[in-house]
Amino acid sequence: MKHRLERVALGAVVMVVLVACGGGAASTAPSSSPASAASAAASPASSSSAVASPAPATTSPAATGGAASPPSLPSLPAIFSSHADPELEAQLPAEVSGTPLQRYSLTFTESLDAGGDRAAVDAFLQGIGKSEADGSFAVALDPTNTLTGGIFAFKVDGADTAVLLEAIVSLEKSDLGADATTRQATVGGKSVTILSVGTGPNDTEWIYGRGDVVFVVHADDETRAAAFLQALP
Repeated sequence: MKHRLERVALGAVVMVVLVACGGGAASTAPSSSPASAASAAASPASSSSAVASPAPATTSPAATGGAASPPSLPSLPAIFSSHADPELEAQLPAEVSGTPLQRYSLTFTESLDAGGDRAAVDAFLQGIGKSEADGSFAVALDPTNTLTGGIFAFKVDGADTAVLLEAIVSLEKSDLGADATTRQATVGGKSVTILSVGTGPNDTEWIYGRGDVVFVVHADDETRAAAFLQALP
């Protein structure tokens, strides 16, 4: 699966969590989708991919006569020190089920400059009459993986709720594939669109719109999803 929006949102964090949890960058085979990236950050075994994170250039093997050193990765504190949209972050919970969550945010432009799928994201934004300059995202997750899953918040300034929600659901569904199904439900007190392609921890998303923000929740089951959704405004 490839999730283009969340690929923008996670950036380097997936790679750092993989390393922090003892798995090297080569220990998984992430794909490039927006939705599964949330689970990738919280679950190192996931199949999602993240945007390439900016890292210092490495010296080529030819120049040193030996194998090139792997690029250095930023620490979790460095990643979570990015707060481009604090108002959007404030809509995400600081804790869920007693577990503290870490939050960070970036503008779409900042993340795309770091290696996101600019063509896909720009096409998505143009489809709703917006541009990169109108967009930002925030993420809340538990980097220790005690609480699997996480919440992505995508904000597009001035976007109509229904239009933005429909566009994101459509993009996510196309990423999940032809077998993906959608249904409406009330979970955690919120009216959500449930998008699913299977029963695995990365196979279902709970998508909820409010104002010019759409929240995409990843969880390993509906009980956990309800806990995340209850914590949202």
